[in-house]
Amino acid sequence: MPILPVAEGSELDPRWLPILMRSNIDGIVGRNLIPQSEVDKYSEIYADATQPLLRQLVELAERPKVQTCRGIALDNPWYLSYLGVFGDLPEVADGDSNRRNGLRIDLTFADVADIESVGLEPSAAGLVTALCDWNRTTAVELTRTRLTSGMSGGYNKGFPSSSRFSWGGSADRAKYGPNILVVYEPGSVDDLALLWNLRARFTHPRKFPLAIPLLDSTPADIQFFADDHGAHHFFGLGHDIAITSFSVSLDTLRSLVAGTHFDVVEPWNLLGEIHGYCVSSTEIAHFSDGEATVASFSPTEAESLGQSYLGSSHGTWLKLTTIVSGRRLPPSPTMRLDKYQNPGYLYGRLSSGGKLSGFTKIQQPTGQEVLSALAADRGLEVRFSAPGKSAEHLVRAADGQLSMFASPGITAVLTRLTRRGHASLVKRRLNQYLAGHGVDESADRIQILTEKLDRAIGSADLEEVGYMNFDRLRTFSGLSASAAARWIEWAVGSRVILQGVESKCPSCGHKQWRPLADVVPHLTCHGCGRRIDNPFGHQKIDYQYRASETLLRAMSNDVLPAILAMRHVADVLGWRDGAIFGIYPGIELLEEGSTVVSAEIDVVAVLGNGKWIVGECKTNARGLSEPDLLKLWAAADRVNAPATFVATLDRSANCDDPWKATTDPNGRPHFALTAEHLYDLRGIGPAYGDDFFAWRDNYPFLGTDNTTDVEQHLQKQFADYLLRTGGDPRKRSRAPWDRTL
Repeated sequence: MPILPVAEGSELDPRWLPILMRSNIDGIVGRNLIPQSEVDKYSEIYADATQPLLRQLVELAERPKVQTCRGIALDNPWYLSYLGVFGDLPEVADGDSNRRNGLRIDLTFADVADIESVGLEPSAAGLVTALCDWNRTTAVELTRTRLTSGMSGGYNKGFPSSSRFSWGGSADRAKYGPNILVVYEPGSVDDLALLWNLRARFTHPRKFPLAIPLLDSTPADIQFFADDHGAHHFFGLGHDIAITSFSVSLDTLRSLVAGTHFDVVEPWNLLGEIHGYCVSSTEIAHFSDGEATVASFSPTEAESLGQSYLGSSHGTWLKLTTIVSGRRLPPSPTMRLDKYQNPGYLYGRLSSGGKLSGFTKIQQPTGQEVLSALAADRGLEVRFSAPGKSAEHLVRAADGQLSMFASPGITAVLTRLTRRGHASLVKRRLNQYLAGHGVDESADRIQILTEKLDRAIGSADLEEVGYMNFDRLRTFSGLSASAAARWIEWAVGSRVILQGVESKCPSCGHKQWRPLADVVPHLTCHGCGRRIDNPFGHQKIDYQYRASETLLRAMSNDVLPAILAMRHVADVLGWRDGAIFGIYPGIELLEEGSTVVSAEIDVVAVLGNGKWIVGECKTNARGLSEPDLLKLWAAADRVNAPATFVATLDRSANCDDPWKATTDPNGRPHFALTAEHLYDLRGIGPAYGDDFFAWRDNYPFLGTDNTTDVEQHLQKQFADYLLRTGGDPRKRSRAPWDRTL
């Protein structure tokens, strides 16, 4: 039950509110110091529904020994330090509560537990000594009775990061973890709340976070903790400890820690969401249309909580949080409560407890529904644009295998397949004309003319696009025959391209493309009875391949840069647990209640903390202008994005100054993704000491070597990927001795 500091009649400091919404906290109850409107805004219906701790303790098999802060006077400077660590228990009986719970009216905690006072003079050494006594529990720990698991804030930081971006929140929280010392002015309620919440975040450990009062002995106390004496946690590859305070200025703290390895840190950078205690179990649920039915209490939960306890209806106040494995939802006030204050979602579905033998219906929102909720948090409405819808359809057709598009050769194939049949002739004649006049075809003016010609010709209809056979497709892609066959097999199976044959009328000579099903029906094997989708291989019949409607619409909307940018961002951030929730192409933003689109965003990456990274994507580098950047940054300001980016299929050598910006006018981090990123199949994060999404002058495999044939190496890299992912991908681990892999 975290403590929140507030002056009577005033509102909570708004910096506490994200912590409330992201924590396993049902609502605000207490001393009626906060206006009821604020309480209702952040509280569920029946938020004050609890079961008394005394009711839990009467059924314990053993009588616990409980260390409290008793024995220290309220005006003792050390009182808050001991109170925040050990807590206390009521000394008198609550007759009404006992009567409602079937207990003896005069029953007190002293009747069911051995309650101990502080025996030594309060001090830093005495605090650590009492806390590390494993023969006793604290009054705070006693409240976790029946709750066997503690969901602690993460603090295994691994490699230190030099990134300009903060993907999951405060970098200080990961850097210091629970190694925090609070120095407070005696009697500071703010620092009592700070200590309590820091300890609650790490499920009240028997070491740091701890607190000491500001006294003449404080420098010696700080040195005592700097020397460890059993108070430190060790994790990750470094060892950092922080000192902080609400009531003592940071300058004063810096003077106090001079000569020690304490770092002075702003307290708000260390506070975070509180997961608390629970009974954790792993169950399998079968979802249909985003809905599933599970037992109200699993066998693990029934065993931990006790069937007699649950059978007496005391468990009906418990909450079930259902988190789909690997799909933790980002925090959102819109998803947390509905308009009737019923609980909705906190990292997963929140459901009220039920009967021991009952069932609970759970839901899981779609990615689009989550995006809509996050937009509503910002006073916005969101919808997919026409390019966004076409990109979504292509991503779904590819079944998430976006690396199948990550090759310049495949880009050339897709472009060729989706161009009007007569467009190639017009461009070829134009190039012949230009070549005869000694004009540089790579000049910007010529490239701009070519783009205008594309727009003038317009997007092709399905009946107007050309088609190509296996040999031409292999030539354009630059792939070997086996790699090209693997890509075609995937593309046809995913309905990205269509397979057919060319027929010629003997009367008029007209040629036309016909689907294979019109010419050769599928065959059934007489031996095993299975359907043979490709009975003649890839070359015995001169198959002709053309773009599907899905591919045609996607390419006409120039969404390939956005799709490859999505792939790269997801691959780089995906290895950081919980860093990213999902990525969406082609988003339109509207102010709530408006019908006018206020901003269009090519790519929105939703981080695990609910924040958005927004991006602008261009096929060619020259397509990016200063007004485009200003529009992107204005949209980022509106959604409070922590970073922005731009992406192009062009090489970095073709990118001019607008592409090389690293911040927006407000100092927000900004980065660029070029062909060197989008066609990189490694999909890994930065090396030690490198920044995320740093500018690349060359492909990673080149380094400083400019003699490598880039095109040939990219083709080989993509061909190796195709052959590696083909066939049975699990065969290598299942039967490593089989050489026919």
